Amino acid sequence: MTTIVTARVLGHGLHFAPNDSGRNALVCDILACSQLELALLAYLYVFGLIRVFYNPEGPTPAVTPTVTPRLLLKVAAQDSHLLEPSSSNAAELRALTLRRDDHRCVFTGKVDRRSRQRGIVGPSPEATATNVAHIISQSLTDNINGVTPAHQAKFEWARTAGAMLEHFGGFNARNVLNQDNIHSPKNAFTASIDPHEMFDQLDIWLTPAMDGQGQAVPDTYDVAHAAGLGAILDATKIKRQVVFRTLSVDGKPIPAPDPRIIELHAACARIAHMSGAVELLRELYGEPDSIVVMTQPNAAYELTRALRTLQLVSATD
Repeated sequence: MTTIVTARVLGHGLHFAPNDSGRNALVCDILACSQLELALLAYLYVFGLIRVFYNPEGPTPAVTPTVTPRLLLKVAAQDSHLLEPSSSNAAELRALTLRRDDHRCVFTGKVDRRSRQRGIVGPSPEATATNVAHIISQSLTDNINGVTPAHQAKFEWARTAGAMLEHFGGFNARNVLNQDNIHSPKNAFTASIDPHEMFDQLDIWLTPAMDGQGQAVPDTYDVAHAAGLGAILDATKIKRQVVFRTLSVDGKPIPAPDPRIIELHAACARIAHMSGAVELLRELYGEPDSIVVMTQPNAAYELTRALRTLQLVSATD
């Protein structure tokens, strides 16, 4: 990570922090670092925090990410609740979010095609394929790699992505998601393919909509795009505003997405784009081009990129 990206990550982190708690935490982090340690601090915010919202690989897996035996032994002793499987499997979460979201993409209002085919909703001129979009799309239990043994004690508070989320977001993910890990209606909604992809890649995010008195309207959000509103949203037919709801079914609520998670996603998206860190994420986590033989012109580049990715995301011993 270059010096300028480091400075921008930390500077925009202060500016776009989701709340005063997160801003004060980052101020303390910066003041506690030497000049050389600032690069590691920025690295932790990019690959420990922003990374959990960045998902270039499509829909989030239906089960809690696989935990290796070594990680199990390390984490279980201190954060055993984080290893508990989600109480909502893929089919259950899909059914809950579809019902709560009126069987429609929250960004476009288009009806879910399968729901229309099954007669769950009435005839609609515009139907589309939808799936479950997670806000936090990566595991919160994985250790953050890349911290040298010499710095592990100082940055112990950044041991996992869940710890980073609590540090900067100001809330405990376990409490918010009721121990359901990331597979909870509070962390998911129904989306069609294009807006889902843009949301996962931090190109669009949601900001609270305000009323005439400057107060946030509950569960109502304006859509923001990294390139600004206009042609891109028009081309994808994304609405300028998204409204969520809590739906009661047989006396049991299906909660709306939690505003704190939405707010933190927006903060991370802004920091990533304003700092240039999003390009680093795309570089490291993008799909590599196919390499048939090492004599191809792009072979050396793709091999180098793959090795850099392995160095950053592989487990540390």
